[in-house]
Amino acid sequence: MRDFLKKFRHLPAPMEGVMRPAVMEVCTALELSPVWVTPFFRVSETVPKVKELKKFLAPFLPGTNRVILQIMGKDPIKLAETAARGLSAGAAGIDLNCGCPSLQVIRHGAGSAAMKNFENTAEILSAIRQVIGKEFLSVKTRLGFENILEAETFLPLWESSGAVDMFTLHYRTTSEGYKAIPMREERLKNARKLIKNALVLGNGNIATLDEAEELCKTCSLNGTMIGRNFWRSPFMFKDPALFPEEGRKLLWRELSNLPYGEKHWARGSAIEMASLILGANSPEADGLKKSFRQ
Repeated sequence: MRDFLKKFRHLPAPMEGVMRPAVMEVCTALELSPVWVTPFFRVSETVPKVKELKKFLAPFLPGTNRVILQIMGKDPIKLAETAARGLSAGAAGIDLNCGCPSLQVIRHGAGSAAMKNFENTAEILSAIRQVIGKEFLSVKTRLGFENILEAETFLPLWESSGAVDMFTLHYRTTSEGYKAIPMREERLKNARKLIKNALVLGNGNIATLDEAEELCKTCSLNGTMIGRNFWRSPFMFKDPALFPEEGRKLLWRELSNLPYGEKHWARGSAIEMASLILGANSPEADGLKKSFRQ
């Protein structure tokens, strides 16, 4: 998997609430990316069964796609067992979410709380590595909870504890949320120096594939993850020559054929996706809003 990601350097970022099963079935049918990282699978009270993980992974897996299962929690033993079962369910690797800024998630000791409890996170990574052997293990994190200097402690510790294969670094801290923060390149460049052996992907406000390539050169990154702007240019990885507007319309045309219902999506979800892909004031989004009110 690590060698595969050296070739396919730019990936869609996992987005909770966006990558719904029905949406991902359309995206995989269109072959928009050869690799997907799932939104987080929360592990709290019990370890999920293999069949539960297979169901979660299924929309990401048609064809030759590879999928990395992102997991989140605070219990090393439960997370390690979930990782092992995830690989049995068809995942090509495991990603540990250490950056989700949701207050609810943090209150339960997961997501960005991993940076506050960085020694426990090191135990989690060590436990996962012990049970998955040489399989792919990555971490997605921000550069600190309150201060970017925190990364100087937890990044080297995590890399050595879990023999981590890849880090995806979102350049903001948790306390900064999604504010307009300058010095992205400087922050990522400094964080890159803290990681000795793992691949490093950059994340945060990347608009285009050209910008992603430039960021890699500037910060000595191995690749990037692109979040919201991937959905504004959904064919950027498959067909860079396709104009973003054409790609948006093509993806929405396929998504708009999805029926409403429990197995697919609700009208509210359709409005959200139309707004994300085409714009909140697009005719398609406005039309859905009007039909929703009727």
